[in-house]
Amino acid sequence: MAQVLIVYHSHGGNTRQMAEALAQAVREAGCAVVLKKVAEASLDDLRAADGVLLGSPCYFGNISAPLKQLIDQSVQLFGKGELEGKPGGAFVSAGGIGGCGELALNMLVTAMLIHGMVVQGLRKGGHLGPLAIGAPDERALEECQRYGQQFAALVQRLAS
Repeated sequence: MAQVLIVYHSHGGNTRQMAEALAQAVREAGCAVVLKKVAEASLDDLRAADGVLLGSPCYFGNISAPLKQLIDQSVQLFGKGELEGKPGGAFVSAGGIGGCGELALNMLVTAMLIHGMVVQGLRKGGHLGPLAIGAPDERALEECQRYGQQFAALVQRLAS
């Protein structure tokens, strides 16, 4: 069974709610899920997963420092191409409509593309990945559901 790692940082619980919704959708679509707070995640977790979803609150148009630290540490995997070809995806919670959540999503997606990961956007909704404004509402949770199902299907296709 393909395994998806979901790593997130959540200060107030909004990003955690999105991570849990994504985990449920990925499981329902037939993948095993490892759900970890960023403080618990390691480079070995990234290596072991068939697909990786990263989530962060948006702070000043960027991702949180703890998630950025994990991405910075992932440079150790870059030289050997250990994440190349692996599916990746992103999700973000922002404080408001003008909270620059898409900038944070773009940062996560860019890091994945630099690693050579396979990132599939959403045709409908947040094209770069699910984005909640404040606490995830019905729209954001439905987007997590669709994104999780789509991501699981991608992981299964590439892992087989």
